[in-house]
Amino acid sequence: MASYSCTPARGGMLTSLALSSLLGLSLLSPAAQAEGGFVGLQGGITDSQDMDSFGNTIKLTFGPNITDRLALEFGIMDIGEASYDDPKADFTDVADDKPPTFKNAKHGTVSRTNATTDDQAYATYTGFASARPQSFLITFRYRFPLTDSIDFFLKTGANLWVADYDTVEIKAFQDQTISRRIVSTKQTSAVDQISGGGFFWRALPDLALRAELETTALDSKEFSRVRFQLITLGAQYEF
Repeated sequence: MASYSCTPARGGMLTSLALSSLLGLSLLSPAAQAEGGFVGLQGGITDSQDMDSFGNTIKLTFGPNITDRLALEFGIMDIGEASYDDPKADFTDVADDKPPTFKNAKHGTVSRTNATTDDQAYATYTGFASARPQSFLITFRYRFPLTDSIDFFLKTGANLWVADYDTVEIKAFQDQTISRRIVSTKQTSAVDQISGGGFFWRALPDLALRAELETTALDSKEFSRVRFQLITLGAQYEF
């Protein structure tokens, strides 16, 4: 699924989408409502091969069972803060006409300034530091019975996300001192695909344990595309 950028008012996107989806549920046909619905809560870990540090995932899911196997699933998800490690300053052979350099600076830009009569030589790194994505999910889920109490399922759909992100400035000086500050906090958003699969184990007729692996991305013009893997465990109540 392609990614589309959008610019909602700060903090308003998820609320508006959630209210719209709840209204949509109320307008579903009686045939769709005949199979009942579900609500679930899951928590787990976030992982990424593209970023260095990441938080924990928490997700609320709800929706109607269209048939006994097919469900329309909505979700509100927070995957925690994800960030890059700061680049490392390199002071090898530093001199008035040779400012320091940075290693692992691919997520930003570096400028270098020679010494003057009043100031020592220094290098400045400016780049993406961290983001805190929150999502509204719209997916279709299909389950395959394995035993009387265990089902396998697959799902795919849209991840409508919004994220506050920080830009950091790091200065490395000729005397080997370093300063660091956050120079801006902005917001960006987009729509990306989310897909996954997992298992249900029905501990009770209306209550199931749910284990799931999902993959999604943050793809925005504000920073390089990053992919995430989400491993969650929780419970789901059928009604």
